[in-house]
Amino acid sequence: MKKDTIISGFFIATIILFNAGCISKKITANKPPSNIIKNSVKQDKNPDIECNDDLTKKKSDCDRGTISESDLKNVPKEGEVHSLTSIRGKKIHIKERPRGFIFPEYKGKIIILEMFGKDCPHCLKQLPTIEKIRRRYRGILEVIAIQAQDRMDRLTAKNYINGHRIRYPIIEGEDATNLQYFIQKTYGWRGILPYILVIKDGITEFAYSGEVDYSELEKDIDSIL
Repeated sequence: MKKDTIISGFFIATIILFNAGCISKKITANKPPSNIIKNSVKQDKNPDIECNDDLTKKKSDCDRGTISESDLKNVPKEGEVHSLTSIRGKKIHIKERPRGFIFPEYKGKIIILEMFGKDCPHCLKQLPTIEKIRRRYRGILEVIAIQAQDRMDRLTAKNYINGHRIRYPIIEGEDATNLQYFIQKTYGWRGILPYILVIKDGITEFAYSGEVDYSELEKDIDSIL
């Protein structure tokens, strides 16, 4: 009887774990050296446990996979400046730095740089948190999102943005492969969505793999103000 109870308990715990969704794991904090950032990110939990809601699928909707060099638009350069255009036509430049990024169009602002996917259920659940944070820090913070899955056609993009009342710029991932590759190499990002970086004064202060609670994001942002 005792053995049956232990087995039943283990089975229930396993089900709870797999249905917990994409659990956030903060992976950088308080201006760590770039080598520490990379090593920390490599310790992320197994994405098959974190994000694979449908265990019959080979790859879940919140795992976009990694980017290979053959996917790049051009040969990566040190300190590359990515000239990008949002779905709504806003020009955005993102300059690489060893420990973060510079955003010329958003001088003096904290930037949330998010990789998300249109078909990622955990990304959809993250949307209200991102918008709430944006409103909470209006004027001192901006969000830039990279849609890391397959490109949306014009109508789909319009419906997605309007339907979810997204007010911040979204850039298609196919237009920002070099940027994603840099994030992959620098921070060890393995394609898990959502993936969020918090950047201040050109330095990445925090990064999160998977969903992150509003309270945690607010606390971390307050700590760098």
